[in-house]
Amino acid sequence: MEDGFNHMSRSADAGRPASVHRAEQPTLHLNGTDTEPKTKAVTERGSEFEQLILDEIRARPLRALGWAAAAGAIVGIWAAR
Repeated sequence: MEDGFNHMSRSADAGRPASVHRAEQPTLHLNGTDTEPKTKAVTERGSEFEQLILDEIRARPLRALGWAAAAGAIVGIWAAR
């Protein structure tokens, strides 16, 4: 688990998308798992969710600002401990 998180962090820092851990890629393909359709489905769902969030922010900007302020306050209190 720790290695997967470190791999994703390194990928994000390098500016490239995180992929399946290198040690797992051959195993998935050997088991007959085609990862391409799953990757496309996840990307599409993420895009739909992003659009939903953007539409909600445009429709109710003050509510979005309130949620952002509340989240910031909670994270600030949590980080101060």
